[in-house]
This record gives sequence, structure tokens and C-alpha cells, in this order.
Amino acid sequence: MIFRWDPCGLLCVILTYLFVGYADYVFIFWLIPPFWSESLWASFHVMLFNTILFGLLFAHMRAMFSDPGIVPMPSVQLDFSELNSNDCPDSDSESDTQRKPFVKLQGEDWSVCGRCEAYRPPRAHHCRICRRCIRKMDHHCPWINNCVGEFNQKYFLQFLFYVGTRILFLVIVRGFRCSNIVYLCVFQA
Repeated sequence: MIFRWDPCGLLCVILTYLFVGYADYVFIFWLIPPFWSESLWASFHVMLFNTILFGLLFAHMRAMFSDPGIVPMPSVQLDFSELNSNDCPDSDSESDTQRKPFVKLQGEDWSVCGRCEAYRPPRAHHCRICRRCIRKMDHHCPWINNCVGEFNQKYFLQFLFYVGTRILFLVIVRGFRCSNIVYLCVFQA
């Protein structure tokens, strides 16, 4: 389980839950009762809207608390001074021969992170907020207070899908209600 104590990220997470809760409050207490108060459609719409809400909250929690693909720090301190210098050593000392097989094991696509001072795989990037290298990092999202990487990208996309579904559901219900109000005003008057 990963959790970051970033003040901006924590504020964004709190705002996310406040926005989601406020949308639920408006839908249940202001949008549904005036229109469908005596109907079973009201219960159906509230249940459907809250089912989407629980999917949204579950996906958000998984994206927030799951490991995005943090590249583990090496167990021993590695010396990258030769990689940073422009001088190529001419002598083949014992320490150089010990380091060469380790570099070859990593493959040619691996690089060295200047901030972590560790090997990182291809498509891994260093996050300045998390202060770690993340595999297949997309971005650091303050709304989930975590990086979006290889292991939690699925949950982040599910979270975005549920947010879009809730917005679409609200727009459809609100549009249906507005069209009925226009119909009543024009044709019943």
C-alpha cells in the first residue's frame, strides 16, 4: 500500500470526495424528487447513480493506494562516477571488470537516474513529487495523490470512466427534466 503525505495531493483528494458527495446530494435531493417523487423510476435512478458512485470510489481508492510501478532502490550503493565523467579509463582495473557484467545484465535500454542514482528500465521516469523512478510513468496526478504508472493505470482509467459516466448520467437526467418542463410550459399553457 502506497500513501503520500503531500499537502497538495491530500487537498485534491479531499476536494475529489467533496465534489463526488455534493453531486450525489444534488442528484438525490434536488434533481430526482421534484420530477419522480412518486415513481419507481426515482429509486431506479438513485440506485444506478449510486452504483456508479461505488465503482468510482473503488477505482479511485485502488489508483490512490496501489503501487504505480516504483523502481526498487539497489540494495548496495552503486558508483556511477565513470558514467558521469567524460574521461574513459584506459586501464582495466579490477573494479572496472566487476562493474561491466552488471551493466551488461541490465541491457542497452536501461539508463541511470541522476536523482535516484540507480538503474531504471526503459520508459521509467523520475517523479519529483514521489522522489522515485516509476515504470511506464504517465504523470503524477494530484487528484489520486499518486503517480499513474504501469501497475495502477488500469484503475486510473476506470476512475475516469466512472467520472465520465456519472456526468453523462446527470446530463441525460437533467436534459430529460428540462425537456419535460419546456413541454409543459409550451403545450399545457
